[in-house]
Amino acid sequence: RYGERRTARTGHLLHSATKSIVAVAVERREAIVLENIEGIRSLYRKGNGQGRKYRGRMNRWSFGEAQRQIEYKARWVGLRVVRLSRRETRGSSLSCPRCGERLQSDKRLVRKLWCGKCRIVMDRDTVAAVNLSRRGRVRVARSRPPIIETQGRAVEAVRGNPTPTVIPEVNAPKLTQPTKS
Repeated sequence: RYGERRTARTGHLLHSATKSIVAVAVERREAIVLENIEGIRSLYRKGNGQGRKYRGRMNRWSFGEAQRQIEYKARWVGLRVVRLSRRETRGSSLSCPRCGERLQSDKRLVRKLWCGKCRIVMDRDTVAAVNLSRRGRVRVARSRPPIIETQGRAVEAVRGNPTPTVIPEVNAPKLTQPTKS
């Protein structure tokens, strides 16, 4: 019974979080970039210097379910989902998101990283998220076909046209020539 409550609460929180992630992406008209998280459970095994309770809490987290829900909700509304490979995500928290310099860790503030060039201090997860989003944008930009100037003008012409464009065999059974009277 206690496990059912926890599962229901976790499911509700997961749905709410993934819904808000997709809503923000829709609002900003951005693609969603996901990291490959295969093998993440191996970080929380016995002998890694973590306590039993901490390992239990981390292993109860539904890693793959969050990604699955984000993917299906994003595709439902027509958003693009970019999955980065292990190779593309390697070293994502090592370089500064502003200038690209290698970040240095602070011994006092364990989760903070600082850049010697631009003097910024950021949380390591934030640095990784910003760098991964940039890598995802590069992948999206590479996969899009180049925009030809005439294509853009044609689209503007169609948008500015007060009469709807008729597509043969879709909107009308066949086009008829106007009769001369």
